[in-house]
Amino acid sequence: MTKKLLFLFLAFHCMHFVSAQETHPGDLYEKNDMRTRNLAREAKRQGDIYVALEHYHQLFLRDSNDFGVLLEMADLSRLTHDYVKAESYYTRITKSSKGSKHPEAWFYLAQMQKSNGKYKEATQSLANFKKQGGKVDPDMKKLAKAELEGCTLAISLADSAAKTSVFPMMGKVNGKHAEFSPIPVSENKIIFGSLRASEEKIYTIGEFDTLAPKRKLYLAEKDGDTWKNLGEFEEFNDDAFDIANGTFSLDSSRFYFTKCAQNWQYKTICEIYVSKKRNGKWSKPEALNELVNMKDFTSSHPAMGRESKKNKEVLYFVSDREGTKGGMDIWMAEYDDRKKTFRKPRNVGSKINTPGDEMTPYYDMKSKTLYFSSNGRPGIGGMDIFSAVGDASTWQEPKNLGLPINSPADDLDFALRPSGKGGYLVSNRKGGNSLYHETCCDDIYEFNYLKFITATCDLEVQDSKTKDCLKNGEQINVYIVDEDGKLLVQQTKSINCINEVELRPGFEYVIEVKKDGYFNEMVPVSTKNVTTSSKIPAKILLRKKPVEPMVLKNVQFEYNSATLSAASKKTLDTTLVEFFRKNPELIIELSAHTDDKGSDDFNMKLSQRRAESVVTYLISKGIPKEQLIAKGYGETRPIAPNSKPDGTDNPEGRELNRRTEFKIVGEVNPDDYGTEEEVIEESGE
Repeated sequence: MTKKLLFLFLAFHCMHFVSAQETHPGDLYEKNDMRTRNLAREAKRQGDIYVALEHYHQLFLRDSNDFGVLLEMADLSRLTHDYVKAESYYTRITKSSKGSKHPEAWFYLAQMQKSNGKYKEATQSLANFKKQGGKVDPDMKKLAKAELEGCTLAISLADSAAKTSVFPMMGKVNGKHAEFSPIPVSENKIIFGSLRASEEKIYTIGEFDTLAPKRKLYLAEKDGDTWKNLGEFEEFNDDAFDIANGTFSLDSSRFYFTKCAQNWQYKTICEIYVSKKRNGKWSKPEALNELVNMKDFTSSHPAMGRESKKNKEVLYFVSDREGTKGGMDIWMAEYDDRKKTFRKPRNVGSKINTPGDEMTPYYDMKSKTLYFSSNGRPGIGGMDIFSAVGDASTWQEPKNLGLPINSPADDLDFALRPSGKGGYLVSNRKGGNSLYHETCCDDIYEFNYLKFITATCDLEVQDSKTKDCLKNGEQINVYIVDEDGKLLVQQTKSINCINEVELRPGFEYVIEVKKDGYFNEMVPVSTKNVTTSSKIPAKILLRKKPVEPMVLKNVQFEYNSATLSAASKKTLDTTLVEFFRKNPELIIELSAHTDDKGSDDFNMKLSQRRAESVVTYLISKGIPKEQLIAKGYGETRPIAPNSKPDGTDNPEGRELNRRTEFKIVGEVNPDDYGTEEEVIEESGE
């Protein structure tokens, strides 16, 4: 009878489960070659990679010249992260007379050489792969280019690891089996995933589904330098599923995590669940609806962020659904906290996703940075950790985090502690707890930044006229400025005359202050050249919103015409266009006025055309037409006499009456966007 083994871990820390063993080979020994081969094929089909590997190994010992078995040994060793053996097998394939029929072997050989730290040898193998011409898959050619760049990168970074220390977690967290998904709860407390089994045991297929333990979430706390396992995070564990990969909503009121199980085709399918905290207790977890958890596809690795344009919370997650650019891609869905709904997910784009796999997203709100792992970009090893500033579908070019965060092995699950002074990652690098071979199993590692720099802006907010200190809950918004615009980093309320705003070194910021009854104002703050922990002073003067209309000086028209002059357009650029940049939520009435020369009807129509001309220009500058109202008043609202008391003409008065004004008439509702068809509701809401 085909057997399944207890030990499970995440291949590439993704959703495809494979099994491993530490048991005597004789437990699986079969004398008949045909039966052994059939058992190997069936075990591989069911995802029992280590069982399949053991059966193929028996065949290999009996006949090391069986090329088909050699191919299987190479691929299965690669999938179980046994880089040394896999390199040996792929080397034999490339040297074999039959190797020319398998040009991909050169590519996989290069990957294994990279994972063994042999970058020069990997470079040569990639050159040999390139010589195979049109025999290989186009996506593999793209990945080979990234692998070659990764070899060059790895050699260049050999002496660049002095700014960060990386070390295994000391204590009772890392065990014999794979640990994964560290989720910071506080500076010295995490939730993490693990398979906590005390022994290796063989199960039959029927027993496996009901008796074999599952991956679960656990709590751990650091005491001094040692971590203590506090036991199960029981609210979310389920003996019928493997549980992994969690994240809190930005206000910590919701917890998203993944449940995984094999379907009837032995494909592991993962779905994202959510639990909500009510009266201090977590609710029963419920699956997100089918636009997130798409049928027959995996959705996993949730991470929460916030996009800047609509200020909406965003769920980032990993999926292999249609529209994916590689094996696994990172996707996103916006959350509406008023309707408790998600919008239809969309791919975060080719700046992040590649023909390879992108995994384990983590979003740092303080720096608007997405951290993720990829094997489709130039890297030091298999899966490397990258960072990219941006949000939603707009990103800067990702950067490899380099040594020692990355290693020749697989590195995933990057997460920062709340202070930002360090954090956690998951790796199967040499030196961890090894059950089967030295790079078989994922452990959680800590890292510390050895030179952590803080940047604090001391922000003072005053009334522009009275110079009085304003400290009654003014809204303070902090943005990072990049080539694509402003990225919202944090929101807070003022509580003192001088407010401390935490920033990160190396960025251009804009700090905005909003207060009811006042115009919004901004001040730029740069930390680009901050090399030591610093405090940066800044002051914002808020102007009260007038009740009366405000005159736009120097906005003029040709005589009896509604055509704006070039000088008037420049004036609008520096006044109203800039005004809307700072106050994008306002609705204004744009009004035009005339003196009393000409008929009442002519002046009314002329002023309306002039108001519409200004509105048309503002729309051309990107201001939404829904926030602009054009109104012509003709000669009906003079602010100065058109004639002097003696009846003679008053040129100065007429000039004052020929004016363009604006006044605030309302604000847009930020929740008025999208359609019901684009929105999905969570279960039970």
